[in-house]
Amino acid sequence: MNLTSFIVMDVLERALEMERSGVDVVHMEVGEPDFTVAPKVKERAAEALMEGLNKYSPSYGIPELREAIACFYRKRYGVDLNPERIFITPGSSPALMAAIRMLAEDYGERIAFTDPGYPCYKNMVRFFGLKEVSVKVFEDTGFEPRPDQIRDADVLIINSPANPTGSVLSLAELEEIVEVARDRNLGIISDEIYQGIEYEEKAHSILEVYDRAVVINGFSKFFAATGWRLGWIIVPEDKIRLFQCIAQNLFICAPTPLQYAAVECFTEESLKVYRSYVEEYRRRRDYLIPALKDLGFGVNYTPQGAFYVFARVDAFTNDSFSFAMEALEKAKVAITPGKDFGENLTHLYVRFSYATSLEDIRKAVKRLREWLSTT
Repeated sequence: MNLTSFIVMDVLERALEMERSGVDVVHMEVGEPDFTVAPKVKERAAEALMEGLNKYSPSYGIPELREAIACFYRKRYGVDLNPERIFITPGSSPALMAAIRMLAEDYGERIAFTDPGYPCYKNMVRFFGLKEVSVKVFEDTGFEPRPDQIRDADVLIINSPANPTGSVLSLAELEEIVEVARDRNLGIISDEIYQGIEYEEKAHSILEVYDRAVVINGFSKFFAATGWRLGWIIVPEDKIRLFQCIAQNLFICAPTPLQYAAVECFTEESLKVYRSYVEEYRRRRDYLIPALKDLGFGVNYTPQGAFYVFARVDAFTNDSFSFAMEALEKAKVAITPGKDFGENLTHLYVRFSYATSLEDIRKAVKRLREWLSTT
């Protein structure tokens, strides 16, 4: 099985090893919010445990959470969802894997995703023995795919806001992609895990323009609960029973106490907390980009969402993997080499995550400046 390692996890594990030896490392490699879940969510999690809500839930999730998510889509996107289309899953990754396999059965085995893009797409496709279709995206066009690039695919995975670039597809761009999908009978999986973390303009859900898309989302990013491993998937009406069977056999159910806690995520009090986190991400982004440029990194676009900057290192090297490894060992700053995200010019890029404190980001910039001045 031709699976590759998830390099960011290799970097993290090496950084943690260094820390166990007493080395202070600034973490800008993983996409993990440094914030905690909102206070009321935390309280509800503790209450759910104390109340003994630790038995199996229905395979599709507790009704209260499905209804809360449906209400969220109605208020945020103007989309009326039947809550029965929403399944609560043990993280968004199993939901994504199930979606890939499910749509491959209906549409075909050629699965398209952007390069650079989230590395697990490629490995999930390989795991199922399906065919990869690389959609090359470039900095000078905002790292956004063009509709004509997807004509050789059967299923397209889109990711907006995107990892590793922070690019966001506009409503018009989503409509163009959907037009091609309808014309060529393509399946669409929309990975919306970074929705809510956006800056100048609101990110749009594919469901605003295409009801038959499969949507993946969860509580790891905007809701700052990576370790909870709680996600959701929205399927078309005619896939409800099929996905129920998938969930029953592959997941059993998502963690029950955390499902009850997650209902609290959608109250206005908690959403206000999460929106304040986004404002802090914006401040970090607006500090980091000019600071990187001043150091000599190439950043000729502004990420509109997520909490990443995909920066060029061609002023220093044409081997971003070695550059990232040296930055960890010598500057004590953990960043992710572009190689993790594909093959399309990725040897010239590294990814910085600003899901860490502004204090740490300033420290990282200082360390990088000192290291680069000696190379």
